Amino acid sequence: MDQEKLRLLTRPFNDIKSRPGRNGQSISYVEAHSIVQRLNDALAGDWSFRMLEHDVREGEVIVLAELRTGEVVKQAFGGSEVTRTREGKVVSLADDLKSAATDALKKAATLMGVALQLHGVEEPPVTPSAPRLVPPVQDGDEPDVPPGNRLTRRQAEFIGKLARERGMAKGEIDALARERHGTAANFLSVKQASEFIKQLQDAA
Repeated sequence: MDQEKLRLLTRPFNDIKSRPGRNGQSISYVEAHSIVQRLNDALAGDWSFRMLEHDVREGEVIVLAELRTGEVVKQAFGGSEVTRTREGKVVSLADDLKSAATDALKKAATLMGVALQLHGVEEPPVTPSAPRLVPPVQDGDEPDVPPGNRLTRRQAEFIGKLARERGMAKGEIDALARERHGTAANFLSVKQASEFIKQLQDAA
């Protein structure tokens, strides 16, 4: 990819939105149509996006998608909760898959430099002499999560991949999972694992 295309892709956005997040925090984001417009403007429409795999589970849908321009190819996972009525009936899996695909598009575009301003906040340095006092996971600490609702192997492998990319040891990823969801990474439910993956990706 030439430098001019990269410059156009990585320009800061002005139309940044925000929505409530966990623990009273505010999450900044750029709407999907703005991402598509940026790709069109920077790449003159010379790009493609497709879903490679999708997985429909009890509470969520997960997709693996690919964004391509020329010889540059980026892949990313996306997810969305399955929308149900109060009676528990699925509203529209097609819409849920569209939401998951949109999520994957945004993350793949980020790998090309789009909207990096939303992911550029650095974490404060951790002083080696003052580690976080998070108790290690011991035998018997496993929460009461039914085996059928435990995170999938694909989710576990992807969490491990994200941890390696960020230079995080297993103890650190377990500590973060405990902080966010009250249990070690290997004991997350499918829904918790999906949320944890998003949290790791958004913090990149």
